[in-house]
Amino acid sequence: MSVNKILLSPVTRLSGLLSVELTVDEGTIVEADVSSTMFRGFEYIMRNRHVTDAVYMTQRICGICSTAHGAVASYLLDQFYDNDIGENAQYLRNIMFGADFLQNHIRHFYFFGLPDFVIMPNEPPFLNQNCCDCRLDIDDNRRLAGHYIGAVKAAEKSHQLLALFGGKAPHQHSFVHGGVAVAPTADKINQALSLVRDVLDFIRTCLLPDTDLIAKYYEDYYHIGETSGQFLSFGLFSFGGKNEHNLWQPGVLDGGRLTRPKIDLIREDISRAWFERGRISEEDETIPAPRKPGAYSWTKSVLYRGRHYEGGPLARMLINGFYRGGRSTMDRIVARSLETLLIAELIEEWLQKLRPGDPPLNQKKELVRTEAIAVTDAMRGTLLHCARIKQDRVERYDIITPTAWNFSPKDEHGRRGPAETALVGTEIPAPELKYVIPGRIIRSFDPCLSCATHLLEKPTAQTKT
Repeated sequence: MSVNKILLSPVTRLSGLLSVELTVDEGTIVEADVSSTMFRGFEYIMRNRHVTDAVYMTQRICGICSTAHGAVASYLLDQFYDNDIGENAQYLRNIMFGADFLQNHIRHFYFFGLPDFVIMPNEPPFLNQNCCDCRLDIDDNRRLAGHYIGAVKAAEKSHQLLALFGGKAPHQHSFVHGGVAVAPTADKINQALSLVRDVLDFIRTCLLPDTDLIAKYYEDYYHIGETSGQFLSFGLFSFGGKNEHNLWQPGVLDGGRLTRPKIDLIREDISRAWFERGRISEEDETIPAPRKPGAYSWTKSVLYRGRHYEGGPLARMLINGFYRGGRSTMDRIVARSLETLLIAELIEEWLQKLRPGDPPLNQKKELVRTEAIAVTDAMRGTLLHCARIKQDRVERYDIITPTAWNFSPKDEHGRRGPAETALVGTEIPAPELKYVIPGRIIRSFDPCLSCATHLLEKPTAQTKT
């Protein structure tokens, strides 16, 4: 196989629009460009809006992990108003946030990932599936494919749990600054317990055994799609009156050394992104530049201490000592399933501690600061919101999403982000596998490039969002 290009565009079975261009030389990937082809622009949408709109507006960034944006925007507003969060509100917030993790992780494994490894029934949505390198024997294949519908129901129940307290899902509207606007009645708590126990049963009897089976048949993927071994987490599930404690600890894991992250060491690099000027720490802002020479993505490169870091379930499991595996495609898949179990067990525990009563909401009215930064981990990795306000209006709003870390384009020194690193060096032993192997690697990150704004170009050469 001589040097040639492989273009996956768009990469299917993920959230948002992603294109990946690979250069293959003698059967090995020697270069990879991962490109987000949608312009997000929520930072512009937020300008001049009332600061409390952030909880509702930023959730529209994504329909898959919307609660993550609502959560971190609420933490941001808690700082602006110096809110004190009651214990019941802390449990309730984390129950809702955790429920969104469950639907996301279950959906990712069965809807997005499973067709990479299992022959699905030849009926919609799997008509004419082209499953190369499908290795399961007939009985195992039938069993895993048969769990697909069960996964639909488990993901639905996870969303029902979220909607019980959030009003609806996605884009819940009760997890707000100051607490939660919905009353945790005894009836709702009992309904939620029933739902999470059903989901737990699915996780224990289907998801975990199915994950073990995939790992057994595709053991070579423990050595395929490896990243550089640098992991970052902002921590997960905030507790304390000021959201000051994370149940799952934040950390920077680099070469086996674990330290606590420092927000001021984060930098955005726009060398290969369709933007011009500026860094997050500077006053000058970045502006869209869709014709910028050498750029190939709407995603900015995000760096910590000048280096790329991987986020997501694998980072959290490693940093918190819940998993002792490696840094490969299969490690990411296994860590996500393990995390699903741990979160479901936590939700059951928190529901038993939740006290029936009035809505646990105490919103202060006076703003006490003009700038704030809030962080959390989301389903796919680290999430940051920061804002500067004048009176009660947003002057500037910045968001760094998990996929911006994992699918960073190359930085000013030409260094690759985690996804590009995982792809380069991968062998493509046969032409029919040229989409299969890269697809498995890419989806193991659970990429989410969703946004609500496309960049359109008019014949007059003027651009308009």
